Amino acid sequence: MFPLLSALRRNPLMPRLIVLQVMVACAILCNTLFLLGQQAAPLLVDDGLAGDELVIVDQVVSRGAPWTPAQVRAGRDALASIPGVHAASAASGVPMRQTLTLTFDLKSAGGPTLTTTGYIGERLLDTFGLRLTRGRDFLDTEYRDINMSNDMRTPIIITEALARELLGDGDPVGATLSSGDGTGSYTVVGVVAHLMRYQLSELDDGKAEYSVIIPGILAGMPIASYVLRTAPENREAVRAQVAQVLEQSFAGQLVPGIEPVVADYERLRDDGLRTRRAAVWLLSTVNAVVATITLIGIASLSGYWIQQRTRQIGIRRALGATRGQILRHFLAENLVLVGVGLALGLLLALGINHWLMQHYELARLPLPYLPAAAVLLLALGQLAVAGPAHRAAGLPPASAARSV
Repeated sequence: MFPLLSALRRNPLMPRLIVLQVMVACAILCNTLFLLGQQAAPLLVDDGLAGDELVIVDQVVSRGAPWTPAQVRAGRDALASIPGVHAASAASGVPMRQTLTLTFDLKSAGGPTLTTTGYIGERLLDTFGLRLTRGRDFLDTEYRDINMSNDMRTPIIITEALARELLGDGDPVGATLSSGDGTGSYTVVGVVAHLMRYQLSELDDGKAEYSVIIPGILAGMPIASYVLRTAPENREAVRAQVAQVLEQSFAGQLVPGIEPVVADYERLRDDGLRTRRAAVWLLSTVNAVVATITLIGIASLSGYWIQQRTRQIGIRRALGATRGQILRHFLAENLVLVGVGLALGLLLALGINHWLMQHYELARLPLPYLPAAAVLLLALGQLAVAGPAHRAAGLPPASAARSV
């Protein structure tokens, strides 16, 4: 280490510039990699749905009194009669639509309180195409008309992700969950593998699958929504008939000027997550640019610094230093500089994250992102110096005389 430190002390400018560049790059990469992970994670989540088979019907608005459960079921039956429809469900809360947002605070005994997204409807497992992993579907006797103003005491189906957060590794089937304020009681009767929330602003930090299903029809609502399941090749034909069927089923009861939304699920998902995909491309570009600039910067600074020491390299070669020793010297030297830059950069990254948490409500930077960024920059640093180091190792001893 002494020859390395001695060389760094004699020529402090270039080492300081390399350390500064690595420090800034590390601080930027730690936070942008974190933001990239946040934006990309929901895009990779399995939504659990038979996506290419679903047609979403939303924003069916009553012009008078709120829809009664009987009217909602009549609309469902009319839509189910469309040729090609295999299953139809009335639902309060439908995938990728936020016309009506239902949230439930759930708490297990001694566990955390989590805010979840609620899907209320009938036969949703079959219509959505969800895969039940534990427990059972709702019984016919468990479907009822639900009034949210009363105490909620009902069976529910939750996701595997939610079960892990609320109940750990234990079997969730049969567990009793309470509402955040203690007025509601929910018994878990089944668990589905996946079901993404329709609250698109609540998909970060591993919360994308905090979803529950409640059996019944929500009473007293001015908006009705439906989900239809059909074969992919029949979706367009089914969509084309929905508006006419709704007009016939709700003759004179729909608000003029507010057309029901009829769309296939895949298009809604594409539209709903478009902003996230754009953010992923932007952050990926930022990370690539920072990494490239760092690579070029270290290579340029190291190359210039090594060139300035041509005479010393030639003398060492004349004294018997091998090409391998020269190469290892510069790689070790660069490793020390990058290591110092990383140590300072990681502290700066945490400081920037703390500032963003205070002013922009950004989540805390998870610690695994720190070693990830450090490994990336260490690899970039060694790659950047490899070329100049190889050229330096190839200098003949006579270069000392020529450089005098």
